[in-house]
Amino acid sequence: MIAINKLVLAILGPTASGKTSVAIEIAKKNNGVIINCDSRQIYKEMLIGTASPSDEEKEEVPHKLFNFLSPQLQFNASDYAKAASEAIKETWAESKLPILVGGTGFYYSAISEGLGEAGSDSDLANQLQRELDQKGLSYMVEKLGKLDSEATNTIDVNNSRRVLRAIEIVISTGKPFSENKPVSLLPEAVFHPVVVSRTRELLHERIALRVKQMFEEGLENEVKHIIEKYGINAAAISSIGYREWLEFFEGKINLDEVKELILIHTRQYAKRQETWFRKKPGVPIIYLDDINEKDVISQI
Repeated sequence: MIAINKLVLAILGPTASGKTSVAIEIAKKNNGVIINCDSRQIYKEMLIGTASPSDEEKEEVPHKLFNFLSPQLQFNASDYAKAASEAIKETWAESKLPILVGGTGFYYSAISEGLGEAGSDSDLANQLQRELDQKGLSYMVEKLGKLDSEATNTIDVNNSRRVLRAIEIVISTGKPFSENKPVSLLPEAVFHPVVVSRTRELLHERIALRVKQMFEEGLENEVKHIIEKYGINAAAISSIGYREWLEFFEGKINLDEVKELILIHTRQYAKRQETWFRKKPGVPIIYLDDINEKDVISQI
């Protein structure tokens, strides 16, 4: 029997899969607190494009780590692990169940498995990001290969965030990436992850409906506001649902093309998310189109 003050439930999965509604019902039945595990829902003033929980949803059960960070600021997995560990400890202290909810697999790994001892070097990370922006991903992969050829065989070299993080670790520690062993911030925690998803066809339908709703709710004005207030180089503008508007505001593409780009990029992201979660051993995947939501909740 797992002691409730050590348990951390995680409802994970691709975008538009239905994580939020399942998590809210579980939280209501188990005195739970929903803790964000999405790398874009951390940003304030970006509610529509990130599909952040509504005010009504936040009133149903307590939420933590949502919409608190300025869009101009960087926030990496190390930052998340620190913030999430504090939120989990606070929730335990309140005698409530922490429920991580989101689709950012790297964030979940950071809090559940830990990050390497290298931690983070924000100045170096910013320098490497500028280098990536100027010279491209292939250059950065080549740079990593020169520093640590083995690292390029152990990480996803198509993921710019992973490549930059590996370079940061190798430079800051002076050791091979493989020697950067994970250190958990919550060694006492017992994590219970569940992945919810949909079949590909239904997931694409739900993504299309979500994008349509975002446009109806005023996504264009939200993006315009963020750009006017924080500039086109703000960290959060790289998010799907935001970066696609840059060419529109420059008069290079029309509104239908913006919508199509967001659809394509969101579908691609959902596929990457599901692939990542599928590779995690021992984590069950529940397809919500095959089972009643109430039955899902009773199984978790």
